[in-house]
Amino acid sequence: MENKNPILHSLEIIENQISEKLTVEQIASTVHFSKFHYQRLFREMVGDSVMEYVTKRKLTLAGKELLETDNAIVDIATKFGYDSREGFSRSFKAYMGITPGEYRKYSLASIAKKTVKERGKMTFSKTTDEIIRELNDFIVRAKETANLARKEGLPNYAAFWSTIADKTDSQANRVQSVIERVTAIAERPAEITNRFAILRVITDNAFEFNLLAFYVGLTISRAQPEQSAMQNPICQKYYALASMAVLKASKAAEFFGELSALIFDDIKKSYAKKAQAVVQIAKPTIAAINGYDNIKFELENLVVRFEQISFDEKTASRLDDCLFQLSLISFAADMDVFRNPSDKEMFEGLAAFKNALADMIEFTQTLPKEVAAVKEWQKHMQDAAFQGNILLFYTRGEIEKLNKANIPTEEKTDKLHAVCEKINTAIQLANSAADTTAKEVSQHYKAAADALNQVADEIGLHGNPLRFLAIEIGNLAERTMKLA
Repeated sequence: MENKNPILHSLEIIENQISEKLTVEQIASTVHFSKFHYQRLFREMVGDSVMEYVTKRKLTLAGKELLETDNAIVDIATKFGYDSREGFSRSFKAYMGITPGEYRKYSLASIAKKTVKERGKMTFSKTTDEIIRELNDFIVRAKETANLARKEGLPNYAAFWSTIADKTDSQANRVQSVIERVTAIAERPAEITNRFAILRVITDNAFEFNLLAFYVGLTISRAQPEQSAMQNPICQKYYALASMAVLKASKAAEFFGELSALIFDDIKKSYAKKAQAVVQIAKPTIAAINGYDNIKFELENLVVRFEQISFDEKTASRLDDCLFQLSLISFAADMDVFRNPSDKEMFEGLAAFKNALADMIEFTQTLPKEVAAVKEWQKHMQDAAFQGNILLFYTRGEIEKLNKANIPTEEKTDKLHAVCEKINTAIQLANSAADTTAKEVSQHYKAAADALNQVADEIGLHGNPLRFLAIEIGNLAERTMKLA
């Protein structure tokens, strides 16, 4: 029955002659239509112009050959009607978001893998194409940055850069794993759960890469000035990658806008059991940690904050913040274990803690946007509090490191603890989310940054990590002031 449809019949002709130089007139004549009439019907049914579709099919099949054969790129280009490798590469990158060489090197996903019959059943989704194009581009940039870290990091930092590069590759692979699901959305656009899962991976990725960039900058700030300067280009690559991850997440959020408002369903009994399980796992995990007061302190505070949130307030966003905070603490623990492998066992319970919290998040169900939405301004203030918690955690960690090295005097230590109090005050005000607090929150963050800079200057060379943190806290103060 499908063969009786002239457009479907022309799609089969295109597929059979895809390696040839096709024209609209030639294809239209095979189904006995005028060029104008054929182009109009084709666009109505397929969603692309005739030659747009032909180009996409050529590039899709060329991409398949790039992955499945060792044929030279120039030979593949010639096979699909391109006069030069350069022309093929330009067309390929415009469609896939990356060059043919990058596509082959990293085994990335095709945009359109659909057969002719499947293409005839639905309009090609340009929005889905754009998301895949953006993700392909990001994956390549991430993997190239990881390779740069391994190759150009100083020898005495080789183990550190190897660890960072491995985490970079792991995150890039996680993003790569969702591309097939993005492709599936074009076929089943009503799959809300699938869309949410994809968006979660992409937004989590943005958080993880910002955390990586932050930690890279903080670690390199501890190096001698000449070594720090030599490794700064890699740091800049990670800052750029973090910015790109945020941009990609923003574009994906636009695509998945209808999923921006989520809250938990009303199965309170089951939910309470999961919350109880989190606490039952967390407390013995915390009790097992010795010698890492900052990590233990943050975990205890995290559990307290978790227990204090009422059932009605346990939205996906709030629990995501808890999971992000736990991921941050776990990452710091991983870095400490890297320096002290014998302490690995005491942190093993963190994985179960994260899994239990992640299970709670997966338990959530979507609700209509008007029910679950949080005021935009309030969400920004929650973000300001969350980012403050991250900076407070690392500030306390640096104080602990300085104390172990017997660097600051008692007077300077008191000043540093006062800085922590200023940051904590800002966090508490931001969490109150009153319309009048943004300026006051910003002022406390600014005061903390200024005080931290002052102590850093007094300490001298050992104060570089504190200067780095002061810059980050100052930037947070500026972002918060814009909400006032």
